[in-house]
Amino acid sequence: MAIQQLTVESRVAFPLNTVGILREAVKLPARNGKLMLQLMILVFSPLYLLVLIHNLVAGPLMNKIEDDYEQSSVDQNDVRSLVGIELLLFGVFSFVSLWGTTLTIYAASTIYIGKDIKFNDLFSWMRASWKNPLITWLYVYFLSAIYIVLVTVMIKLVSVVCSSIWDWMVGVLGVVFYFYLFAQWALALIVSVMDEDSCGVKAVGRARKLIAGREVQGWFLMLILVVISVPICVVFYVTLTHDDDDELGAFTQFAFGFFATVILCQAKFFTFVVFTVFCYECKQGHGEMESEAGNCLVSHERGVHN
Repeated sequence: MAIQQLTVESRVAFPLNTVGILREAVKLPARNGKLMLQLMILVFSPLYLLVLIHNLVAGPLMNKIEDDYEQSSVDQNDVRSLVGIELLLFGVFSFVSLWGTTLTIYAASTIYIGKDIKFNDLFSWMRASWKNPLITWLYVYFLSAIYIVLVTVMIKLVSVVCSSIWDWMVGVLGVVFYFYLFAQWALALIVSVMDEDSCGVKAVGRARKLIAGREVQGWFLMLILVVISVPICVVFYVTLTHDDDDELGAFTQFAFGFFATVILCQAKFFTFVVFTVFCYECKQGHGEMESEAGNCLVSHERGVHN
């Protein structure tokens, strides 16, 4: 018991730095590789199905609208149909992403503290605890929308009063501060998964308390993950909006969509594994780690150092 207490105290005294958290997140899936592989396949399958549906349904309609636009004869019914299809697919995509993100956080958190978890346990937990992550996710989306609107309005106001260089400065500052906010909001989603009594406003408030003193580290983690994720998201977007008139065969297009979806899933997966580890580091820093989590963490740390 004394050794366990000493190890936990040493982790509080010497918390992981940014590189240490990233390294821990890379190693974490290997502790239960079978579960993580099953989870990746579970999340990937519906997302790739959505990509195929988009290519088969929205793709031809996009090409038709582009051709009509070049001839200055766009059919507004086609435009409305495309917007409706895109909104529907985006809604389903967002729901599947939330579902996959929530399961990833739960799996990563239980593996991190050394608890034994099976694939079927994910569904049992989801049936009992889906409301908190959903409420927090909607609240975070609401906050993000408000922030984007405020920054956009500020940029417009500055452009009227000052030169264009100030527009860019406000935009850059807005993005920089958004990384800071989104680090808190990512923690809020994780808190809503870990804590049964936290969701929405309460989860965001709890996340703000947890990250206190480590805001800069959270910002750097978010910056690194954005640098990794943006090119992947661009590839995924290009896949969805690819022009079928190009000389690529159907098999090549589907293969490219498969590859883009795989790396997108891996990027989202890694992002929330990183912030799950970061959340536990913040908890340890505030002395809030559960006793059973501390015991399991001790055994893991001893295995790593040995």
